[in-house]
Amino acid sequence: MADELLIERRGPTLVATADAGEDNLYSPAMIARLGDAIRDAAADPEMRFVRLAARGRAFCLGRGAPAAAGNGKPSADALRALAGAIVELNELLQTTPLVVVAEVQGDAAGFGAGLVGNADVAVAAEHARFCFPEILSGFAPAIVMSWLPVNVPRKRAFEMVATGAWTDARTALHDGLLTEVVPADRLRTRVDERIEQLARTSPGALRDVKTFLGRRRGMDAASAAHASVDALVVGALR
Repeated sequence: MADELLIERRGPTLVATADAGEDNLYSPAMIARLGDAIRDAAADPEMRFVRLAARGRAFCLGRGAPAAAGNGKPSADALRALAGAIVELNELLQTTPLVVVAEVQGDAAGFGAGLVGNADVAVAAEHARFCFPEILSGFAPAIVMSWLPVNVPRKRAFEMVATGAWTDARTALHDGLLTEVVPADRLRTRVDERIEQLARTSPGALRDVKTFLGRRRGMDAASAAHASVDALVVGALR
């Protein structure tokens, strides 16, 4: 069914599954719904994980276009609103106290590769590929460039965004875009195992890990070191 994002709760895990046609493009409504679901789950102290998954051939090959104006093209305001929603979601994936796990069963491009890159844990089937193809449409993927060099080496980040070429799963693992690559028939079980392993840790401590890593992105090394003292004391006393 087109334009569909299935949201369900499985124990302490919020599961969001894209089932939006062959390419699993995220519409603006799907982006908004995912963000709302994560924020609601984060407010529940019983919730600990977000699992991003998809049905079909592709994990997600991008996002749908905003509604066109009278000239047949999206307006600047519509494009700005969609870009803002994507940035907000990327930030939410990194700053939510919930651990975000991407279960990547197929190719991921553009927005879809962003979901993978901004997850805390990303496990991919060995046949999956990744790319940022915006340059092939004539514009630089500025949103991608705002976070990608933090995840992968700068020269690899440049190559990925400047060529729009596909990257195989093993290379993406080496680059730091992925956590693990497994055979396709092991993917779901391996994601289950990773979540079960993390679920055995202290819920409060795991939330502290996410919170501090989110705060750390905006700090220099010295500021992060000083902030770590208070974070350690609060966590230990709790």
